[in-house]
Amino acid sequence: MSGLSLYTRGIIITALGVLIISPDGLLTRLIHVDHWTLIFWRALFLSFGMWLISSLLYPNRTWQKYKSLGLAGMMMVLFYSMGTISFITAITHTSVANTLIILSTTPLFAALIGRMFLGEPIVARLWVAILLVGIGVFVISSDGENQNSSLFGDIAAMAGAFFLAAGFTMVRRFPRISIFPAISTAGMVTALIVLPLAQPFSVTQNDMGYLLIMGIYMVPVGSALMFMGPKYIPAAEVGLMLLLESVLGPTWVWLALGEQPGLRTFIGGAIILTTLAVNTIWAMQSSRRTRQAALATG
Repeated sequence: MSGLSLYTRGIIITALGVLIISPDGLLTRLIHVDHWTLIFWRALFLSFGMWLISSLLYPNRTWQKYKSLGLAGMMMVLFYSMGTISFITAITHTSVANTLIILSTTPLFAALIGRMFLGEPIVARLWVAILLVGIGVFVISSDGENQNSSLFGDIAAMAGAFFLAAGFTMVRRFPRISIFPAISTAGMVTALIVLPLAQPFSVTQNDMGYLLIMGIYMVPVGSALMFMGPKYIPAAEVGLMLLLESVLGPTWVWLALGEQPGLRTFIGGAIILTTLAVNTIWAMQSSRRTRQAALATG
């Protein structure tokens, strides 16, 4: 990528991360174990995969990075652990489309949490976006015609969006948190939390293969690439590209397993994704105009 501009490099890295992680929902559907056992092995392998990435990034300081997490890092660990449990609970109790579309509301939860705990203002367009997204989530949750959908799973997806947003808020508030060691620690903590409820030795050879692909390759590598994206392109553009997972994830499940979203999921999803895309593009243009004005007056 040496001949590419920084912007193009960021777009490619982020898109590759989204593409790698997008079949996560499909693999989850292909694994035939109870969701506690699924959470245990997925979290354990994720912990190991993130440790490998941390070892590559900080070859001589890996252990120091883990030890330096501090209270803020451990709060992120807690939020990420609860987010993982909520995500797997959602995706095993409602459709992949419902789960990923509802999870795409994470940036709006982050705005609300930032307002409450960091005093960050919420502009008018965000209030409008929150209202429209709320309508979209209501439409999705009322899809009684979709046999793969359930209110419990939709609520779990909403909880997952909240916990992920809380984790992102911690990163914004304490930018020196070591992300990959924190996620690695969160995986280990999650595995320990659910171990009493799991049946680790009930997993078949095929299921273990899927878990290894998901936990050691797909989620760690995809996450690592997506976290690298903001180094080259604005965070708002990274957020816009992450919406692709809400489209790609259900598409893989639809093509492989025939899990077709219901009509209200399509309608609610269209409301949510369109709102988030317009809000992100508006934010990008606003930021660009602000920078241009600052340069003109400076």
